[in-house]
Amino acid sequence: MPEINDMKAMQGDRTPAGPPRLTSGSLLARNATLNLAAEGWTFVILLIAMPKLVSFLGDTQFGLFSLAWVVIGYLAFLDVGVNRAATKFVSEHLAEHDHDSTRLIVRTALTANLVLGIAGGLAVILVSPYLIHSVFKVSPDLQSQARLTFYAVGIAVPVLLVHGVFRAVLSSYQRFGWINSINAVTTTVQWGSAALLAWKGYGVAVVVFATVAARMLATAAYAAVLFRLLPDLGLFRLHGMHGLPKLLKFGSWVTVSQLVSPLLVYLDRVLIASFVSLAAVTLYTVPYELMTRLRVIPSSLVGTLYPAFSERGAEEERLNLQKLYEGSVRYLLLLLVPSVLFLVVLGPDLLDLWMGASFERHSSAVLQILAVGLLPNAIAYVPYNLLQALGRPDLTGKFHLLELPLYVALCVILIPRWGIAGAALANTIRLVIDAGLLFWAANKYCRCSLRGQWANGFARILLLSCALLLMLVAIKLGFDTPWARVGLGILAMGVSLLASWIFVVDNQDKPRIGEALNLLWQ
Repeated sequence: MPEINDMKAMQGDRTPAGPPRLTSGSLLARNATLNLAAEGWTFVILLIAMPKLVSFLGDTQFGLFSLAWVVIGYLAFLDVGVNRAATKFVSEHLAEHDHDSTRLIVRTALTANLVLGIAGGLAVILVSPYLIHSVFKVSPDLQSQARLTFYAVGIAVPVLLVHGVFRAVLSSYQRFGWINSINAVTTTVQWGSAALLAWKGYGVAVVVFATVAARMLATAAYAAVLFRLLPDLGLFRLHGMHGLPKLLKFGSWVTVSQLVSPLLVYLDRVLIASFVSLAAVTLYTVPYELMTRLRVIPSSLVGTLYPAFSERGAEEERLNLQKLYEGSVRYLLLLLVPSVLFLVVLGPDLLDLWMGASFERHSSAVLQILAVGLLPNAIAYVPYNLLQALGRPDLTGKFHLLELPLYVALCVILIPRWGIAGAALANTIRLVIDAGLLFWAANKYCRCSLRGQWANGFARILLLSCALLLMLVAIKLGFDTPWARVGLGILAMGVSLLASWIFVVDNQDKPRIGEALNLLWQ
């Protein structure tokens, strides 16, 4: 896929003259759209391949397959924040046209992650007998498959850590066209080959090896793109590693967040199983996963915002930084408020159609409470990435450490009293507190605030949201069948988004968004 290149930034190793390299608004919009499209494609592939894989492997082997990727996913913390740090510092050096420093950071990050990945992979292989026999209690007839599976996991760990560095650096270059194209092809090959091999009767170990091979190919593709952008990289050169302390200092607090975040995400389900029942976990998980799918919108945006924030970290770019911050929050609100209102009012009808009336009776309150928490959580992605991009990952890590005991206390108090609704309430309270802390810190430490936004779109968003809420309530009260309510509710959301385009989207931004959509198909 063609990319927009800043040719001046690629000429020579250091070009001090001229303004900093800054990504345009239309390019950021295009990249966010690409991220969203790639997430949608991944969802479609998983929707098709997952049932086939479960059917062909069987529940037991698929459980082992899932455990393998859980182990790989959790071992991602071994990068100790290097990927995040690499994106930040490479973006800053590119803004200054300092390609010597860019090479140093990339080389250091790759070497560090390769060493950490090899160590982590060897550790997985060495402890695999303990994992098989004591932790996961794999049945004797599956132990040989399990042993080969964890060998594949050991190979995957360094591959994925190096893969993460390549992707992080390419995001600094705003090469999301290449990133998402490679990721889409890899996802298709990975899950397609897994389903095909399982259909042919191969065991879970072969399936896992195939998925690891697909990730190896993706890593090689990322490397090829990076070497075109940054020639003479001197990959894995052992001298000139003095950039490592800077990466590790930044990454240490990112690692804190990476370690605490899974606890904040999964703690509610563990306590529901303890205080209520395993069946209640299912009733809670389904609406929670629905909320997770809606988080694709902010995550697609901030994937391209993080390097853009890093580029604008210099004092002379403070105005550009403030504009990007304000616009990001405004357009996230514009996109998410209709969905949140729809779920709060008509979420029970959606659950009824999707999961059945019995499920809806037990889980509708959970869906509505979680929907309320989704909005502050989604817009908090912006200050979270701003703080890390401007060199304050310590604040996000400290906030997570502060929230963990508070969240535990809320869960322990509310879940025994109100069950899964109490868990949803505890989650929503935590997300509101987290968003408040992040916006406060962005104002205090980054001097980015939303005080001037009331007259610049927020008031109109509020009026349109109230109008949509009234329409959804009227639909809820005026129609008897869930199909009619959901259909008319979706229509009302479309009308609201059209009105937002007319009355909220800035006239200067409309052609940029149109240009972004045109660039998407070039």
